[in-house]
Amino acid sequence: MSEGRVKIKFWGVRGSIPAPGPDTIRYGGNTSCVSVHTKRGGLVIIDMGTGLMHLGNTLMGGVFGKGGGHATMLLSHTHWDHIQGFPFFVPAFIAGNKISVWGGVTPHLEDILEGQMNPVYSPIVSLGNMGSTITVRQLEHQEGDIVVGDLRIRHARIHNGPHDCVGYRIEEGSRSICYLAEVEHPAGILDPEVVELARGADILVHEAFYTNEELDDRPGLAGSHAPGAQGHSSFGQATDLALAAGAKRLYYFYHHPDHDDPTIEKAVAQERARLARTGATLEVDAAREGTDIRI
Repeated sequence: MSEGRVKIKFWGVRGSIPAPGPDTIRYGGNTSCVSVHTKRGGLVIIDMGTGLMHLGNTLMGGVFGKGGGHATMLLSHTHWDHIQGFPFFVPAFIAGNKISVWGGVTPHLEDILEGQMNPVYSPIVSLGNMGSTITVRQLEHQEGDIVVGDLRIRHARIHNGPHDCVGYRIEEGSRSICYLAEVEHPAGILDPEVVELARGADILVHEAFYTNEELDDRPGLAGSHAPGAQGHSSFGQATDLALAAGAKRLYYFYHHPDHDDPTIEKAVAQERARLARTGATLEVDAAREGTDIRI
């Protein structure tokens, strides 16, 4: 990494369920996981979807492979697609590594992560069998921002249909990243607290589960006869939020498992054309696995 730069990398960009295959190869099929490497060498990981496994494998070539690594993990919430990669995160099995997990809106976070290891679901049985030192902390018990080295991490509770989740803003000096994995804007009304969290962000990662055309129909995850999904937003609403917040660059994230590569590319092209018509300077793109962003 270049000296003095913050690096963001997408390891999983898909929503709800992994969607690997030839039709999703350009953007990827792993579920939510983003890494932030700070300019001073710190590591923050946002969400623990299946993309976390691949991140963990790459970390084994450095200090994490020797038991000297420390990672701070931020959970938006505990739906499966945001935690299912943790049992496959190899650095968590290496004695000496330290992993701090932060999450909110869900009481008893540690019990939930323990439950994922239950022998009904996993041969690991318990977090205690993973080997590293794992500390789980509730955001509700934290006063003020989280401070990790030179980083300041702000968070906000976000309405997500019948559930809530957490949005994060990570700042190092003048650099800022805002992460909104899941957020709903009912009737297109933007939540002012969410707008403020994203205010002036260099990078805004915002879900775009629906195309603009799908938003009214809200397709579910089990075909046309299933109840429509709730708690999500469209490409156009993500653009609206970025413009309202004055963000510099927007990455559409949390792609619907039924959206193939051409569907995503068409949706991005529509938003770019819309921005060009208005003369807006906002840069937009779809998040794709393996993309490195430096700010």
